[in-house]
Amino acid sequence: VPIQQIGAAEDAAEPVTQSRELVFAGRQWRVDSRRSAAFVSRHVNRVPWLLLAAGIVATLAVAALVGVFLRRHADISRLVAERTRALAETEARFTSAFDQVAVGMSHIGPDGRWLRVNDTLCDSVVILRLSVLEYPETGIGKRQHCRRNIGWDLISGFPGVNYYHWTSEPDDSTLHGQERFSWIHVNPQQPTTYHLHLDYRESPPQCPFDTSISVNPVVIVVAAMHAEPDEITYDDMHIIAEDFSIGTREYLWGGWAGRNWYINGVRQVKNNEWVEFYGDPSWGDTVHLMMEAYSTTCLDTAYKDIPFRRVALFFPNVFTPDRDENNLFFPHTTGVYEYELWLFDRFGLQVFHATDPSQGWDGTTPGGLRCQQGTYTWRCRYRDAITPNGYQTLTGTVTLLR
Repeated sequence: VPIQQIGAAEDAAEPVTQSRELVFAGRQWRVDSRRSAAFVSRHVNRVPWLLLAAGIVATLAVAALVGVFLRRHADISRLVAERTRALAETEARFTSAFDQVAVGMSHIGPDGRWLRVNDTLCDSVVILRLSVLEYPETGIGKRQHCRRNIGWDLISGFPGVNYYHWTSEPDDSTLHGQERFSWIHVNPQQPTTYHLHLDYRESPPQCPFDTSISVNPVVIVVAAMHAEPDEITYDDMHIIAEDFSIGTREYLWGGWAGRNWYINGVRQVKNNEWVEFYGDPSWGDTVHLMMEAYSTTCLDTAYKDIPFRRVALFFPNVFTPDRDENNLFFPHTTGVYEYELWLFDRFGLQVFHATDPSQGWDGTTPGGLRCQQGTYTWRCRYRDAITPNGYQTLTGTVTLLR
């Protein structure tokens, strides 16, 4: 049919108006379609229009879904921003309260670890380092002083112990001011017991321990002695000594006192106040005499060195010139450098003179006359090894027997 006829037929036919409302991209659309029913029925194939309609519907549906997604995304973004802002404000308020609160606060994890603490808690936390304390079982040592600072040193101590408290029974005034020391110096005037209480600290008590010690007063001893002679010889080797010490005659508070005598470091059996010793040539050139004076608490010593004059100059007191033995009178000498001897009768007349100890008197005068039986006086002048620069003089008598 020619196009003009088709158009005329459409105009002649009753028009068909169709309207459809759609929502697309957030807007509402209205589509009006006016065609004559005859034209549509005669000239338009229904299938393409159905496909077109389906595509439009699908496009509109996708557009709707996109719009919903965009709106939801915007809502979620706005909600996240609001929640983030609110969380930041809450966190700021909590942080301010956590840091500035007057009490200690902390965050502790499920495993018990500390995650976060504030300054107040740090200031109030005390770190304890525990150790096992050894029981301070100890004694008291003592040491006496008999010269300077007379008295007793009482010494005690234990590692780590810082609290000491001394008391005395009966009360000792020399303890005052030392009650908290581990080392004290006291000088009691009567038997006294000292008690010591010690611990690692005073309060509260941890491991308290108590001990005590008893001491007697210090008895001062000053050793002194007198010994004679100032030298010994072969002729006279005995020594007499006497104790003049202070403190060796006092027996106080159950104690004791006394003396010991020593010769050349060897303790002698005798311990009396007055003693006599007889010499021995094995003593040496000097006899070292020592007296040890002691009391219960103190000891002192006194010394004297006595030279042993080993020069022998011995004169017999009797001789018999008319017999087979002992016919000459002469001395026995040892260590004599120079020697001179004179003999005189009872009238003072010189009957013999010699400068050699080996030259003896045979009982005659210088003229060869026999001297009468009787007592004669001799005088000897000599120098020996002990006094090489000075002379010694000895006198004595001898009896001549016929």
